[in-house]
Amino acid sequence: MANSKKSGRSRLNELTIRNLGVIEEAAIEFAPGLNVLTGETGAGKTMVVTALSLIAGGKTDSDLIRLGCERLSVAGTFALPERPKTNLENLLSEHDPEIEDDSIILTRTITREGKSKASLSGAPTTSSTLASFASELIEIHGQHGALALTKGSRQRDLLDNFSGDRALDAISKYQVAYENFREIRRRLFDLNKSESSRFSKIQELEQLLKDAAKLQPKIGEFEDLERKIALSENVEELRINLGEVVSTLSAEEIGALVLIDRARKALNALSAKDERFLEQSKRADSAFFDLSDLANESATLLESFGEDLAPLDDLLTRKAALRNFAKKYGGDGDLAEQLPRALERAKAAKNEIADLSGGEERVAALKSELNDARKELLKAAKFLSDVRVEAAVRLTTAVNKEIAELAMPNARFACEVSAQDNPKDEDFDATGINEISMKFSAHQNGELLPISKAASGGELSRLMLAIEVVAAGNSPLGTYLFDEVDSGIGGKAALEVGKRLKKLALDSQVIVVTHLPQVAIWADRHLIVNKDSSGSISESSISIATGLARESEIARMLSGISDSEHAQEHARELLDLGKA
Repeated sequence: MANSKKSGRSRLNELTIRNLGVIEEAAIEFAPGLNVLTGETGAGKTMVVTALSLIAGGKTDSDLIRLGCERLSVAGTFALPERPKTNLENLLSEHDPEIEDDSIILTRTITREGKSKASLSGAPTTSSTLASFASELIEIHGQHGALALTKGSRQRDLLDNFSGDRALDAISKYQVAYENFREIRRRLFDLNKSESSRFSKIQELEQLLKDAAKLQPKIGEFEDLERKIALSENVEELRINLGEVVSTLSAEEIGALVLIDRARKALNALSAKDERFLEQSKRADSAFFDLSDLANESATLLESFGEDLAPLDDLLTRKAALRNFAKKYGGDGDLAEQLPRALERAKAAKNEIADLSGGEERVAALKSELNDARKELLKAAKFLSDVRVEAAVRLTTAVNKEIAELAMPNARFACEVSAQDNPKDEDFDATGINEISMKFSAHQNGELLPISKAASGGELSRLMLAIEVVAAGNSPLGTYLFDEVDSGIGGKAALEVGKRLKKLALDSQVIVVTHLPQVAIWADRHLIVNKDSSGSISESSISIATGLARESEIARMLSGISDSEHAQEHARELLDLGKA
């Protein structure tokens, strides 16, 4: 498996495929930068895209299984970034996958019966979980992709990433104001309940404070109790074993230290006469002093072992009290979730009691607080909206400049930001008050429509390429896959597509499936998918092309004949251009 040091972005190190379409078995190692896959029609290039789509939680189809086989499997090994972005960090924390060599593995298996299994670093999971991880690691563009660009949430993230630190700062301030507004509104809602419900709530909260004051629980205490209970239950056995260590090492006549000291002194005498024994003498000295330290530490530990432990009955009683407190006040879930929640409730209980006990005066005070919080929220929302509007103008200009060079001279792109003039409370959410809409027209004077309705597969891939090149510096994604990005183009336009893929690959890992030599020449790693004589694919059919092999492949792409002298000369000319 390809390996790498952790870096600022994730990347796909390896893709393994078994029994998918025409591919019997393949293990593809991807490099940083631009990875290009080429090969004759039907060789299996699109199966690589399909494999990655399956890993990303895509729709399963038993017809994809190779003829004569009962199941297919695909697995992608992704190197993790040194500092994962918030969404990825939350996923890693929630699912806690096994991380080996700073990498995780996303796997999908499909049977002839249509059953699908997913796993995350070897542990069973769901396809939706794979999709969640994949959305933070790779973006797929093309007819087999999820077309994430058509989703409003993805468009908003793209715009915010393009805006950079200014948007992140505005979002952070907005979310603080939003959470404060929600909290005050929740407290006011509780106050507006009936008197009997309010009295009951106050009693419950007072009992919570009383129980918390009596018990004085602490975060992490339950785990500490578990350790102490296990230690207390086995303390005599542990003392016996520790005593055995001390006596074995320190017995006066036959202890290990006595015997090793004799050998040490003998070796010291030998080394004084013959320097060949000097190394052995040093090792014997080191062993003797290490074991002496171990004997002294063990003896000291034995004298006080278990003295800091409370009686076992007291520990068990404390554990039961903590469990009851957490279960009573911490809601559903296991103890690790319940106890922190119960402690948070106890922390907030005094304010809640004050709210509930304050009557109409407290209601009026909270309404005033809510009004102030709403003003702050609206101010933060409008500032965030202004930041997005300014960024949308810059993004529109930059993307239109890019797509003009990508064989779409009459195409137009627009990123539009809308917001309610006088938003109601329900119009606010965690992301702001804006609707982000990216629109596209492929034809001169054509109506700008949502890109899901206006762009074909190839056009959408090229549009996404233009956007990603413009926004790449601030995007958290590590890997981009483009299929059909060169559909319907050639010549100079194809060279421009290749240049932009290369530019995008300066900041990210890019994988592109192409049939155009003008794109392939820019590759940092060129992979060839070859047919064998029977039309099937074997493990050795996907290879890394370098030197003459790469020159022959470029020649084949140019003329259909790999050994044509004219095509080979043209191939060398193109490859020299790529190097330059």
